[in-house]
Amino acid sequence: MSSGVVVGYDGSDGAKEALRVALELGRTYGEKVTIAFAYAVSPVGGEVRDYAAALRELANARVAEALRLAADDEAQDVDGVVVEQDPARGLVELAAERGARTIVVGTRGESPFMGALLGSTAHKLLHLSELPVLVVPAARGA
Repeated sequence: MSSGVVVGYDGSDGAKEALRVALELGRTYGEKVTIAFAYAVSPVGGEVRDYAAALRELANARVAEALRLAADDEAQDVDGVVVEQDPARGLVELAAERGARTIVVGTRGESPFMGALLGSTAHKLLHLSELPVLVVPAARGA
């Protein structure tokens, strides 16, 4: 039996709305919510070590931010992790490891064509995940 909700969080308006929905799902079904910032370091160009360190710092800051938002929401059972992997694949694997019921992500507001062309995480998740994926649009006027 699966349980839990994994939510991808990058600090964007869409991610904040996805976090709000994931916390609501967690409360409604009495399930743990895992907040994840997933990223992959491209070995192309520049000082890869410095770039990786900066991304890791950003990831930790975003997870800490999301945990503060969750605490303000009085969510019951929440944790946060940094996943050093391609975001879509990382969220799928994390959900499998945690026995999650669903994955929740936000949109960044690009058109469906641009999302497919550029390879949005939400679009990739819809093709990679065997679990339900809830894609939450950013709040209008946010």
